[in-house]
Amino acid sequence: MNRHPQVVSSRLAAGVSGRPGAIRRLRLTDGSTVIERLDRTDHSLMTLTYEFLGDPPIPVTTSRTSVSLQPADGQTAITWQGSYGVAGSDDAEMVTRMSRETVWPATALALETALGHRPGSNLTPTPSTQEK
Repeated sequence: MNRHPQVVSSRLAAGVSGRPGAIRRLRLTDGSTVIERLDRTDHSLMTLTYEFLGDPPIPVTTSRTSVSLQPADGQTAITWQGSYGVAGSDDAEMVTRMSRETVWPATALALETALGHRPGSNLTPTPSTQEK
């Protein structure tokens, strides 16, 4: 099951699923491909970190994202924090806008749906994306 509406398919390309070093290939609705490597998992802290490999279909030179879960008033808070590098200032503005307006909201909505929440119910995206 994919958690983002722009992801058509996801497959393990190398390594062991769920283990650091695993590489997955995502095919997007526009036909482009994103390759990600799982860099770190910490089950006790409920955290994982991954990064893009190769040339993603957005103008970033580096991208590293961490996802963590924390208990929050009988529910679960999800923190999805990313940092990225870009070649030019126009690219930085575009990537930041795309992250805030498309990627994070679509991902939060997909998670709400997958978890059986009604849209807008406590899963409000608060992006913490920063250029490096």
